[in-house]
Amino acid sequence: MKISEPPSRQERQVSTPIPVIDFHPFIVGDIVAKQAVADRISGAIQEIGCFYLENCVPQTLVDQVFAQAESFFASPQEEKNQVKLAPGTSRGYVARGKERVLLEAFNFGLDVAIHEAGVTPQGFGEPNRWPENQKEFRQLLLEFFTNCRDASFSILQAMAIALKLPESYFTDFHLERNFNTSINHYPSLQQPPSPGEMRFAEHTDYGSITLIFQDETAGLEVCNDAGEWIAAPFVPGKVLVILADLMQRWTNDKFPATKHRVPLPSKFPSNPRYSIIYFESPDYDAKITCLENCVKANAIPNYPPICTHEYMNQVPTGSYTSEK
Repeated sequence: MKISEPPSRQERQVSTPIPVIDFHPFIVGDIVAKQAVADRISGAIQEIGCFYLENCVPQTLVDQVFAQAESFFASPQEEKNQVKLAPGTSRGYVARGKERVLLEAFNFGLDVAIHEAGVTPQGFGEPNRWPENQKEFRQLLLEFFTNCRDASFSILQAMAIALKLPESYFTDFHLERNFNTSINHYPSLQQPPSPGEMRFAEHTDYGSITLIFQDETAGLEVCNDAGEWIAAPFVPGKVLVILADLMQRWTNDKFPATKHRVPLPSKFPSNPRYSIIYFESPDYDAKITCLENCVKANAIPNYPPICTHEYMNQVPTGSYTSEK
């Protein structure tokens, strides 16, 4: 009797109420095809608050980055500490247990030389800290960053079309492209953690949109429009797109920020968990004003205008930007 092989990572079917949208027609289609995808994205946001995209970022590249992540986090602690982020910065290695959050992370973004780095309170444009003698690690992560950046611009264009705005409306506010990416590792837990320790508590992100790539270990949950917490599992070949605070302000709550969390596992010992998070935010000096077509006639907008850096100074992000 022939024993059937278990389904591969790509073949496994995952049931989820979160809509799955094929992004290929938007990338290659005409204005009619783009409008159809944009409308599906708008409907998913208002129905659930987030959505999965397929045909967005090449899965082979995603798999390669996950393999690099496992290798990096498995390296000796002293090697990881060599690229540990400095106080007041956001790029480099974040050791496990910081702020009693049970994960370790590696944060990076646009690769700039030290003499080209911008100086802002949030460290936009600060140099990355790469491990020595790991050329492939750097190369693959930067390739992944570029793919995410291009995909996110297309997503912002789709959202603009959904709101009956010029296609470049949102992307025109993201020209600095100094976005951040975080690779996260939740180590396995042999027993329940100490009181006060957690994975990640309920929160929203502060920028425009966030792309979340996951492994097969369950963990991430999102809060839908009904106030219910639902699982946001790994879905083969798909990326989860959630919205952040400044998009909520921009759209006067029409496209609300997605509340999400990573609770502690229900059983011990637990499997390790990996995720890759791409955060996109408007330019540092971009002025975020409620869109007129998202405000009812004669109504007062829900939020006053605010610049990106002003909003960031109001939220307690600190120097630790790794999430999920």
